[in-house]
Amino acid sequence: MEEYVFYTLEGYTFSPTNKELENIQILGFEKGDTLKEAFENLIKNNNWIKSSGFNIDEIKNRRLFND
Repeated sequence: MEEYVFYTLEGYTFSPTNKELENIQILGFEKGDTLKEAFENLIKNNNWIKSSGFNIDEIKNRRLFND
């Protein structure tokens, strides 16, 4: 089973001095036998992604390499 990190370029955060900054939003980590399965697990296990307005077509991923 492979593990992936899912993220989006949508969104922003605030610095300690309250300055608005664009950044990458980490949406979650999921496992699956395939990338498709891991992505489906991400959406199924994290309803807040859609309800918060993130565009699921814009979600990016990277496979994690574990020992």
